[in-house]
Amino acid sequence: MIKNIVFDLGNVLVDFDPLRFVREKTADEKQQKLLMSEIFGSVDWLRFDKGTMTKQELLSSVKTRLPEELHAIAEELLATWYNGLHPLPQMKDLPLQLKEKGFGVYLLSNAPQDYYLYEEKVPNHNSFDGIFISSDWKLSKPEHEIFQTFYSHFRLNPAECYFIDDMAANILAAEETGMNGFHFKKNFSSLKEELTRFGL
Repeated sequence: MIKNIVFDLGNVLVDFDPLRFVREKTADEKQQKLLMSEIFGSVDWLRFDKGTMTKQELLSSVKTRLPEELHAIAEELLATWYNGLHPLPQMKDLPLQLKEKGFGVYLLSNAPQDYYLYEEKVPNHNSFDGIFISSDWKLSKPEHEIFQTFYSHFRLNPAECYFIDDMAANILAAEETGMNGFHFKKNFSSLKEELTRFGL
């Protein structure tokens, strides 16, 4: 029996679109491609998400790979990227609706320490029973250890949890640790239909 719904954050509850962030800083397509690959598409960004690299370390590393004329834009992007996060309208009220139906509601997200600068953007974030951010634990999805630590920390039975994430690899990892889930591709109606099975 499903008792808890576990949400990812980016592209599940909020719109995470790095290319949009970059396009707001430069109209040059070559520059856009470089900034995307060397910041948001880099291994360093994954380290930043995991909490094993600080923002200053990330910036220093990125600057070694970018031409000097892009250094100021890179600095601005890293200082402001989260201002471009917006709640997905169709998902905005779902956590609270689930909570009111008696489900436990949790957040399990790969997110850097910047999360604490933008948490107010997370729909109904105060209604969550637990928030688990990768950079707090130096772990990241799809590692099995982050799921196992999440269950242990909140004393949850994975068989009683249902996970909503936009990355197929994360859904697979969740299933491998005992938690079923839904691969969310902004297919709101399919998700709602799926949740009706649990009494939403």
